[in-house]
Amino acid sequence: MAFFFSPLPQSGDTPLLFLPGWGFDARLLHLFKLYHGKTLILPDSFVDPSCFEEELLLFLHKEKVGKMAIVGWSMGAQLGLGFAAAHPGRIAALDLVAMRGSWPRQDIEVIKEGLSRDFRGFMSEFYRKCFLGYRAAYKEFTLALQDDYLQKNDRKKLVAGLDYLRHFRLPPSLPAGIPVKIIHGRKDVVAPVSNMARLPGAACEIMPHSGHMVLLDMEIS
Repeated sequence: MAFFFSPLPQSGDTPLLFLPGWGFDARLLHLFKLYHGKTLILPDSFVDPSCFEEELLLFLHKEKVGKMAIVGWSMGAQLGLGFAAAHPGRIAALDLVAMRGSWPRQDIEVIKEGLSRDFRGFMSEFYRKCFLGYRAAYKEFTLALQDDYLQKNDRKKLVAGLDYLRHFRLPPSLPAGIPVKIIHGRKDVVAPVSNMARLPGAACEIMPHSGHMVLLDMEIS
């Protein structure tokens, strides 16, 4: 995996890094016209936690990026938080969207078993759950991206993502001086609000009618 600008930055821009969730890629933004007009840094494929940090640091060095904002959604929020904790001087702001504080081992094992038993059926059902409450958006997703996702998602990378989630732990404190906001949907069934990450010092917004695709309900500033 690698990263790219979309569109190319203008002088003085603070780019925004978008990190998608497990089983998704950054094409979601274009499909639903999110963050239009922003200078974005996007992964060029499904995110691989094993090389994410190294590849991002290489990109930032090559492109001479100073500070950036991060929006991490679902697993992307864990990745964004971990990167911000390790490299706070590179972060202007951090939004953690639909993020679980932890994933129990037994839940991860159930997902792995489902992938092994019926990959296509399991992932199709997972995508359906992600879009619960978003019927029109789910139809757009199934028409535009789902079949491609089912063909191109690498099972080893998905399992690596699950192992990353199982071992992820919240940092003891937030990176100093970085505005951090947690955004969560009260109707999320993938990351239930009862499992929402809780970080002292972070702003928090729970959207009462939103599900896991709370991204589609957020005000983009």
